[in-house]
Amino acid sequence: MIFKSACIAAALVAATLTARAQSYPERPVRIVSGLLPGTSGDMVGRMLAEKLSVQMRQPVIFENRPGANGQIAAKAMKQSTPDGYNLLFTASSTMVTAPLISATTGFDVFKDFVPITQAAAAPLYLVVSSEAGISSTEELIEYAKKNPGKLNYGSVGRGSVFHFQGEALNVAAGINMVHVPYAASNMSNIIGDLMTDRLQVFFPAYSAVLGVLPLGKVKLLGVFADQRLPQRPELPLVKDAIPALTTVPSWFGLFGPIGLDAAIGARLESEVRTALKDPDVVRKLEDVGMVPLGSTSFEMAAQLDRQTREMKQLAAQIGIKPE
Repeated sequence: MIFKSACIAAALVAATLTARAQSYPERPVRIVSGLLPGTSGDMVGRMLAEKLSVQMRQPVIFENRPGANGQIAAKAMKQSTPDGYNLLFTASSTMVTAPLISATTGFDVFKDFVPITQAAAAPLYLVVSSEAGISSTEELIEYAKKNPGKLNYGSVGRGSVFHFQGEALNVAAGINMVHVPYAASNMSNIIGDLMTDRLQVFFPAYSAVLGVLPLGKVKLLGVFADQRLPQRPELPLVKDAIPALTTVPSWFGLFGPIGLDAAIGARLESEVRTALKDPDVVRKLEDVGMVPLGSTSFEMAAQLDRQTREMKQLAAQIGIKPE
């Protein structure tokens, strides 16, 4: 009798959750982002919020809460009610690499969040100052080996994806480029210094250099990816020249707080995947060098696990420890 009552209670709970997921959303949904306004990731998040508002027939409010490499937004969302009305849109740098450099992130990506979907990848490009006189990845490696410490590469700070990618390149190629960190909000300064050869090397997303390429002041040497990209199919893969190279993850994705009903998570995953199939969305993403993803929650969880292990290994190799 007790067992039968327990089964009935469990069935009632399951039915209630299913009904709640079917009627979701019944009020506006808030997506909090740790990304700076105007960045490529911010553009992705806002575009998805607009599409979801139309598809789910409820306002989806996109709110920027930048700072501390996305950690402020992540900590805020960690404490929110897991009902599907408070979500986090953030970057791989927050969820994969930030915990490797900070002992005080205030969250655990595996214990505090539910992965919903990776929306888009933003592959990094190997870019050099035109004045450096370097025309290929092979030439860069050759020059760096002959002139250790003479090439400077920029990043938006210690532990950023650009820093990790620069050090991964140093390790895999056996070279010694010098890391020059800038403030996270100073991307324009990095590009300016690259154009004037104060900085010789950078690893930006395509959108960061798209506007200055026609000026001829910077040169694309290759892309950090597993396959050539439709935006610049003529560009070789950097790992073709350096097979041992670790490619640092660079993507943007949607998370919910732990405890999010699986049916609501599945609904959100499906809605984002639908939005990413829209030809207009695909075109806008590809125009700025993005790759639409729309992974399942299971695929995203597996990626997080694998990438975290790879970045931990890289951090140990280059001597980065949480501070």
